[in-house]
Amino acid sequence: MTSKILIIIIGLACFVLGIWGIVLWWSYFIKALMAAVPAFLILLGVILIIFGYSELKSLLAERKEKKEETT
Repeated sequence: MTSKILIIIIGLACFVLGIWGIVLWWSYFIKALMAAVPAFLILLGVILIIFGYSELKSLLAERKEKKEETT
């Protein structure tokens, strides 16, 4: 029971310190976001390209199997 309360207290302290840090260093926070967003978009793009390619490849293989079964 006390460990769960301690986790909540530590969580609240981290939340308050995080808000305080964002307010105090707002310009640095914005610069970090400006640097992170393009990197995130590149990573997301690569993941989506790989996912789309994999889905298309399996769809084409499935169609090929169906075509071979009917002939």
